[in-house]
Amino acid sequence: MRGMMKTVMCVAVVGSAFLSTGCESNMKAKESQIALLEDSNQRLAEEIAALRGEAGAEGSRAQELRDQLANCRGELDSTRTQLAAVPVQAEDDGWQAVPGGAMIAVEGNVLFASGKAKLRNKSMSSLDRIASRIDSSFTEKDIFIFGHTDNDPIKKSGWKDNLELSSQRALSVTRYLSEHGLSPSRLVACGAGQHRPRVPNSNKGNKADNRRVEIFAIDPVR
Repeated sequence: MRGMMKTVMCVAVVGSAFLSTGCESNMKAKESQIALLEDSNQRLAEEIAALRGEAGAEGSRAQELRDQLANCRGELDSTRTQLAAVPVQAEDDGWQAVPGGAMIAVEGNVLFASGKAKLRNKSMSSLDRIASRIDSSFTEKDIFIFGHTDNDPIKKSGWKDNLELSSQRALSVTRYLSEHGLSPSRLVACGAGQHRPRVPNSNKGNKADNRRVEIFAIDPVR
């Protein structure tokens, strides 16, 4: 009986030892897993923080660029306003300052034969230079083309009157400028006939001065 009890006790002790060893092994395994998970969690947290930092830096840079762009646009608008306010000085190419811009006058006999509204071939180079100047110096201006005549009555040319002739001459110049690069939306053709002379129509020289086309580059009228 005592032998059996000893045997049972030995078995119980051995079983307890095995259970204790098994529990300790399971605990260590679980602790190891927890440590691995904690390490992974820490790495992920660090990566997320780094990504958030990069995103924040990129966002700050994008905002900085947007601010720089807004400043540049403001400076550009300010410069354009300042340039528009600067009066154009008279130059060798014939342009002269007028309120809101500049004007050039082309003598009528340079552009047209007497009583005609078709442009002379020799007038093309003058109009090309004018178009080039407008394109380079007056990009923000409207372009008004005024035709003028002397006060000699229309007799043989077939026009109703000088007003009609001056209007058709202005249209010829307007169409030429449009066909050579200037936007039609900026161009306005006007005929004044004999009603806005430079000088009194008292002699042939004065009448020749009054026969002209004036081209104005002035602030937009909307």
